[in-house]
Amino acid sequence: MAFRRRKPVELPDSPRLLVMETGLIGELLLVTPLLRAIGKAFPSADVTVMVRPGSAPVLVGNPYVKKLLPLIGRERNGFLGVMRLASWVRSRDFDAVLVLDTSFRSALIALMGAAPVRAGLSTEGRGFLLTHKRPRDRAAYQVDEYLAVLELLGVPSDGLQLDLFLTEEERRSARTLVGDPPEHSRLVGLHPGATLDIRRWPLRLFVELADRLEREAGVTPVFFFGPREEDLAGAVTTLREWGGTAPPIVHSPGNMRVLAAAFELMDAVVTNNAGPMHVAAAVETPGVFIHGPSPVARWHPPGERFIPIHADGVDCRPCDTSTCARDRVSCMELVTVDNVFGAVCKLLDAGTRAD
Repeated sequence: MAFRRRKPVELPDSPRLLVMETGLIGELLLVTPLLRAIGKAFPSADVTVMVRPGSAPVLVGNPYVKKLLPLIGRERNGFLGVMRLASWVRSRDFDAVLVLDTSFRSALIALMGAAPVRAGLSTEGRGFLLTHKRPRDRAAYQVDEYLAVLELLGVPSDGLQLDLFLTEEERRSARTLVGDPPEHSRLVGLHPGATLDIRRWPLRLFVELADRLEREAGVTPVFFFGPREEDLAGAVTTLREWGGTAPPIVHSPGNMRVLAAAFELMDAVVTNNAGPMHVAAAVETPGVFIHGPSPVARWHPPGERFIPIHADGVDCRPCDTSTCARDRVSCMELVTVDNVFGAVCKLLDAGTRAD
C-alpha cells in the first residue's frame, strides 16, 4: 500500500499536544527522545502523556512533560472506557495527538476526541483513523519509528539518547542500598528478571556468570530484582549455596528510579531484553543485553557501550511473541555463559563507561 506524504503540520508556537503510549516501563522510556525533540522545537509546548500507572515514574521530573494522565482500570477496558477518554481528549482542545501506542483502540480514542491532527503508525487496520501516518517497519529501532511519526508534524529529531531525570535523594538511596564496594573492585550489576518468562535467560546461567566474573575477572557481581521477584532472588541464593560459593549480593531497590540510580554505580550491567535494559541505556551505563525471541534491531539500544547477545542457529527467532510454542525456549537456553562473559570483559577492558 502506498502512503502519500502529507504536508507537515503548522503547529502554533505553544502547541497543546497529547502523546499516547500505554506500554511498559521500557516502551515509555523509548518515547523520551521524542518528548525532548518536542521540547527543543517548542520550549513552551503543553505536552500531556497518556500512560499506564506502573510506567508513569519514568517521566517524573521530565522537563518536557507538562502533565501525566495515568489510566485507571475502567479507562483501559471496554467501549465505555473509550467514550470516557474520547470525551476527555475533546475537552482539552489538543492541536495534535501522537498515537504512539499501536492499538486500534488508541487511534479510535483520538478520532472520537475530535483531535484535528492524529499522527501514528498505520498498523492493526487503523490507518483510516489517522490524519498523518507512516507504515510500520518492524526491522527499525523503536525510537526511530517514534521520531518518524514526529517528523510528520515537521519536528526534527534531537538524537536517540533516552532520558531519565533522577533526583539526588534517589541517588543517595542507591548508594545506601549498594554500600561500599570492596577496594579496587569493579561492580557488575546482574538483573535476571523480565515481565515475560520467555525473555528470561535461565537463572542458573546468571549464577554461573556471576561465579566466573568473581573468579576469573576479579569483579564483584551485584544481583538486582524487581519488587515481585522475591522467588528469583531466593533461587539465586540457593543456587550459590549449592555451588559452594559465598552468598550473593542481592538487592531489591523497590522501584525503577532507585534501580536506575543503582545502575549508575555499576561499571557494567547484564540484563535480559526487558525494562532494565532501557533503564541502563538511559543512565548510560554500559551493558550486555540478552535477546531471545524479540527482534534485536527493534529493541536494542544503539552504541558501542551496549552489546547484544543472542543464540545463533535458532530457526524460529525472531518471533516477538509472549509465549513459546516449542518444548523449550531454545533462543534463551542456547545463549552461552562464555559469550556473555566475554562481552562483559570486553566492556570492562574498553573502559566505555560514559561519566
